[in-house]
Amino acid sequence: MLISNVHIFDGEKQLEGLYDVVTDGELIKSVEPRTEERTSGCGDVISGNKNWLMPGLIDLHVHLTWNGKTDPATDIMHSSPEENLMETVGNTLKYLSNGVTSVRDLGSPNDDSLHVSKAIARGQIRGPRIFGSGMSLIMTGGHDPFNGMPVDGPWEALKGVRKQVAKGASVIKISATGGVYGRAEGEGVDDTELRQEELDMIIDEAHRRGIPVTAHALGEKGIRSCLKAGIDCIEHGHYIQRDMAELMAKQGTALVPTFFIYSHLADSDNIPEYARKKSQAVIEAHHRSLGYAKKAGVLIGAGSDAGSPNAPHPCMFEEIKALHDGGLTNEEALRAATGNAARILRRSGKLGAVKPGAYADLIMTSENPCENLDVLLDLRMVIANGEIVKR
Repeated sequence: MLISNVHIFDGEKQLEGLYDVVTDGELIKSVEPRTEERTSGCGDVISGNKNWLMPGLIDLHVHLTWNGKTDPATDIMHSSPEENLMETVGNTLKYLSNGVTSVRDLGSPNDDSLHVSKAIARGQIRGPRIFGSGMSLIMTGGHDPFNGMPVDGPWEALKGVRKQVAKGASVIKISATGGVYGRAEGEGVDDTELRQEELDMIIDEAHRRGIPVTAHALGEKGIRSCLKAGIDCIEHGHYIQRDMAELMAKQGTALVPTFFIYSHLADSDNIPEYARKKSQAVIEAHHRSLGYAKKAGVLIGAGSDAGSPNAPHPCMFEEIKALHDGGLTNEEALRAATGNAARILRRSGKLGAVKPGAYADLIMTSENPCENLDVLLDLRMVIANGEIVKR
């Protein structure tokens, strides 16, 4: 397939001039300056008409089993395993047409996201690439117990990692602190949940198996413990301080701030009251932490927390806009959802890029997205794995 006469944002920067992009099966074969003669050997020739081509979007924090209604946690706990699996499939099918070609699912009851990921890989259903953790590792009584596998002590933590890797998890998700939403009682944002020896064991064993670890971590003490253990990525990170951001940049710890969801929850009046109040209490700190991370040069990725209360799938556009409103430039926000996200997934050069050898996961917009993010709401074309899914 030849996509001719397009401007390009390649996942890192805007390229000068117009280009022809040739795909061969699931991969991009070439990206060359525009020429009138490059049609030979291309089965499908698409005129880009000077539109903009960029990588498919990558959402680094979703919950595909969560329904995005007012209280998804309660709905999950009152549903059967079969109903939850069907919910996961239904939500997964919403992503490609909206230009989200890869997602990282972080916390899935009964490992539903891992099952759906395998179905997509086998061609049974059409959906985004899913990089899933399956169930997260938590302490007994810890954050989001409906998603979590309790591990108490380092040896249970070791076994928990091995279980999830054996099931096919491509990332280990842990709950290092309490959270804003999930339970009305029993946890606070500042609570530290996993002990240092448990964190050390989880991260050491996952790294031995070549698997990254990311942490739900809001409170300062819990984040510091994760950094001490060598965590790969922090989710949310509300109480990151300046010195912590500098340490993250130095040791290569990424941040997925999920910036949209907390302001959204704080402004929602139909969700559980405890979640609304806790969200309102952390907004100011969240803005500071993002500023510290940007200034320190932390690798920042985009993750929407889609599926959370009043956040139906997908919410990638809302997260990109929120990152811009929080201080990132348009280009930086787009990079967080493409090139940076691919780095966090350890798929740099294969995902989040318009370059030879990368997967042909592409979206086309009518205007330069680096100048107008709103064009992401009206995509001209979506290509996933070399196949046109929206035109």
